[in-house]
Amino acid sequence: MRKELAFAVHVFVAMVASTVFGGLLLIIASPLLGKSRNPWFDVPYSPLLWGLAFLVGLLLNRTMRSPSAKWVWVVGVCWLTLLAASDIRAYDPRYCNGCSLLQFIWYSCFSYWNCSGECLGQLIAMTPMLNSIAYSAGAAVALRFQRPKVVSRDSA
Repeated sequence: MRKELAFAVHVFVAMVASTVFGGLLLIIASPLLGKSRNPWFDVPYSPLLWGLAFLVGLLLNRTMRSPSAKWVWVVGVCWLTLLAASDIRAYDPRYCNGCSLLQFIWYSCFSYWNCSGECLGQLIAMTPMLNSIAYSAGAAVALRFQRPKVVSRDSA
């Protein structure tokens, strides 16, 4: 039960908390960026979002040392897959000016410059998925470079 709870904490931190705090970081940094429209500094592809997730995964897993944190990316990919599958049910070529189903999914979840509708798919699907991958990578790095436990002579 404890391992499942630790994994749930890692998933929440990776997909929700890091997205919220990364979004706040983007809002704070936006005056520095001016009115430039750049996918590298906007949702979902900004390094401020996934970089923060990587850093949080690294720092949090240095203390928790949970091997399950490396697998958070699976939940993120499943999340994106479920939301893309829901787009299949919502597909109607009239809503995207006659585009195909694959174009509709691409525009809804992945495309920065040309999204159909309000572009929320990038925020609620793609950003948490990318953050989960970055978080897992940070957690894996933390496990790879963790300090070995020191065994004292008295306890041996």
